[in-house]
Amino acid sequence: MSILSTLLLLFVVIVLSLVIIQNVVVPGLVNYQHGLLNSPEFTIGESQIQGLGLFTKRRRVKGERLFVAINANETVTPIGSKINHCPGNGSSARSIIPNTYLSTTPDKATGEWWIVAGRNIDAGEELTVDYTYTPDFISKPDTNWKCEI
Repeated sequence: MSILSTLLLLFVVIVLSLVIIQNVVVPGLVNYQHGLLNSPEFTIGESQIQGLGLFTKRRRVKGERLFVAINANETVTPIGSKINHCPGNGSSARSIIPNTYLSTTPDKATGEWWIVAGRNIDAGEELTVDYTYTPDFISKPDTNWKCEI
């Protein structure tokens, strides 16, 4: 084998390793950290909005309670911390308004705050929520911030 073919093989191995790490290993670790590694419900992946986002794996119907976002002790759950606040640039007209909302009061039995589907949501769609209406113990967005639609 010549030096050139050895270098070419090494280059291919490095590129394939990077692709596997970026598309398999890192997403697997992130989903594992948030308890979603083998979840049939949700996955965390690269967001077109910002950083990482939360995606539904199956179709959701308007009004469906999706998951607990805030525990009774007023801490945000790991999955609740991954929901983005604004539809991404270039989003379809269907996603201009956030597709979920936070329950207006905590569940009477558990004290937990739920994320609820604000409309029908397709499988694979990133979940978005308006942070403006969060409880007083959660930081609000900057009043001058506007969603870039």
